[in-house]
Amino acid sequence: MILYAAFIGLLLASYVSPLQQIFEDRDRISTLHSDLATLEKENAAKERRTEELQTEEGIERAARERYGMIKPGEKVYIIEK
Repeated sequence: MILYAAFIGLLLASYVSPLQQIFEDRDRISTLHSDLATLEKENAAKERRTEELQTEEGIERAARERYGMIKPGEKVYIIEK
């Protein structure tokens, strides 16, 4: 009887580590899904920006916003907050 109980104890102990790993992996999967969704949103935004920069209007907007460029004859007014 003691030998049988010891065998059952060893058998249960051998399942603890794999079960613990399975639970940790499930948590990691949900985290990775969340990270993937975030990266997909960022990628979509960058793709939209890239497509926008393929047009003349997009290039002009980027030049004005990023580099403060103006067309000849235009005046720039800077409003401080």
